[in-house]
Amino acid sequence: MAIKNAKAHAAAIVAASVAGLTVIFTSILMQSVDPLLAATLRYCVASLSVLPFLIWNWPAVRKMSRRDFFAISALGVLFYFLFPFLFNQSLELTTAARGSLIMSLLPIMALSIGAAFKVETLSLFKVLGCGLAIIGVGLSVYDGLALGIVGADALTGDMIMIIAVTVAASFTVFSKRYFQKYGSWAVSYIAICAGFLVPLPVTAMVIDFGVLPELTANELTLLLLLGTLGVPVQFGLFSWSLNQLGPSRGSMYIVMMPITATILAVIALNETLTLLFVAGLVLIVGAIILVNREPKTSL
Repeated sequence: MAIKNAKAHAAAIVAASVAGLTVIFTSILMQSVDPLLAATLRYCVASLSVLPFLIWNWPAVRKMSRRDFFAISALGVLFYFLFPFLFNQSLELTTAARGSLIMSLLPIMALSIGAAFKVETLSLFKVLGCGLAIIGVGLSVYDGLALGIVGADALTGDMIMIIAVTVAASFTVFSKRYFQKYGSWAVSYIAICAGFLVPLPVTAMVIDFGVLPELTANELTLLLLLGTLGVPVQFGLFSWSLNQLGPSRGSMYIVMMPITATILAVIALNETLTLLFVAGLVLIVGAIILVNREPKTSL
C-alpha cells in the first residue's frame, strides 16, 4: 500500500477513535444541556480554535472563487451545524447503541448518493463491504439495543439520526471536488467557521443564553473538548482522509465509532468484551478491507 494511502487510512482511524469519544461526551452532555445550545457553543469553540490557521492559510482561501466560497459555506452549515444539532437531538431521545447502529449507514448512504450524482462508482466490493459493516455494528451493539426501551421517543430519535446521516453523507459526497481543488484543511476552516457564523443570527434569538452561568465545570469541559478535539481534530482528519480515499472508502471508518467507544469504556470503566462484540469487530475490519479493494470492473 502506498505511503499516501497508509497515512489516509491512519487519519481515518484516528478520526473514528475521536468520534467514539465524542459520542460518549455528547450522550453525557445531552442529559442536561439543550441540543441547540450545545451545538452552537461547540462550534463557537471550534471556530475560535481554527481561526489562527484560517488567518495563516488566508492566501489559499483568497484563491477561492466567490461561487465556491458560498458553496463551501453552505456545506459547512449542513455538516458543522445541522448535522451536530440533529445528532444531539437524536441522542437526547434514543440510546447511544441505536444511534451508533444508524450511523453505520453512512458509508452506504454516501455510496448511494455518490453513485446517483456520478461522483462514486459502484463495485461489488463496496456494496458487500457496506452490508457487512452494518451487520458487524449490529452485532457489536446488540447488548445495548436489547437493553434499550423502544418507545415513541426512541423511534423519533432514530428518524432524526437517519436525517443526520443523510446530511453527513451529502457533505462527504459534495465536498470532494472542493477538497481536491483547494485542499481539505482550507475548506475545513471555512466550513467550520460558516457552520457557526451563518446560523448565529437565528440561533441567538432562539437560544436562552441566560443558562450559561448555570453550566457546571464538567459541562464546560465537555463542550471545550467537543469544540477542539471533536471538531478540528476529528473532522479535519476525517475530511483529509475523504480527500485521499473518496467518500465511500473514507466514510467506511465511521462505523468504527461505536467500536472505539466500547473499547474506551472497557479501558476506562473496566467493562468486559462480549463474543458478539468481537465477532462484530472482525466483520467491520473485513468490511473495511473489502471496500478498499480495487475491483477490475464496476457495477
